[in-house]
Amino acid sequence: MKVALYGKNSNSIRHLIGEYGLEISDDKPDVIISYGGDGTLLSAERKFPSIPKLPIRDSKVCKKCPQHTTEHLLETLADGTIEKESFRKLEAKIGNEDILAINDIVIRNSTPMHAIRFKVLKNGHAITSEIIIGDGVVATTPFGSTGYFKSITRETLENGFALAFNNTVQEFTPLKFDEDDVIKIVIIRGPGSLSSDNNPKLIQLREHDEMSGARDNSLKIFPSKHNANIYALSGLRCDKCVVLRDRRLDH
Repeated sequence: MKVALYGKNSNSIRHLIGEYGLEISDDKPDVIISYGGDGTLLSAERKFPSIPKLPIRDSKVCKKCPQHTTEHLLETLADGTIEKESFRKLEAKIGNEDILAINDIVIRNSTPMHAIRFKVLKNGHAITSEIIIGDGVVATTPFGSTGYFKSITRETLENGFALAFNNTVQEFTPLKFDEDDVIKIVIIRGPGSLSSDNNPKLIQLREHDEMSGARDNSLKIFPSKHNANIYALSGLRCDKCVVLRDRRLDH
């Protein structure tokens, strides 16, 4: 099996690869070993979207339980006993741009001193009669619902996708959708921006102004046909593995 290493300190495990009958190769690898944390996995999926990932916690920042040591994970990858899960991504479409995310797609105010005004439509029908005023919204997958979405709602998601309203003037409960639903968000007054996962690239959202004939900058969000395939995800979310220090910028 061919594997490629990805992550700031991934070369520190290079010497272990051959011990388990694995071959390091950047030419059409079967698996990308993401060595780091959640951020490393997200950026690895963005860079190599069609290749399965094996996330392994960096030993420098995590004291790992016996089931999630680097050696154990490499051994189970090599002998084929490792578990692989498939996660459906979210997709956002705006103009000619298509954006994919494993975790979440975030629409928010570009400047912190100004709220944005926007509408949310589900399958072409407005969810609320009034214009929503606030910092924006977070659209999440079940995979990503333990992150930003949970910090807003104190909830997680089992299936489909969901929308959390971020610091809005009126209180809105989180909205949950089925996998065949399409959400449209129209910026009435901005400026706003769109981000996906930990991608540093921001897409600027301009106002939708029918009277002046300006470009319709509304965007659609829906479950993508693309999946992320991840081995042993429990290694990143194990309660018995202790993270020694925070690495928020890990990628």
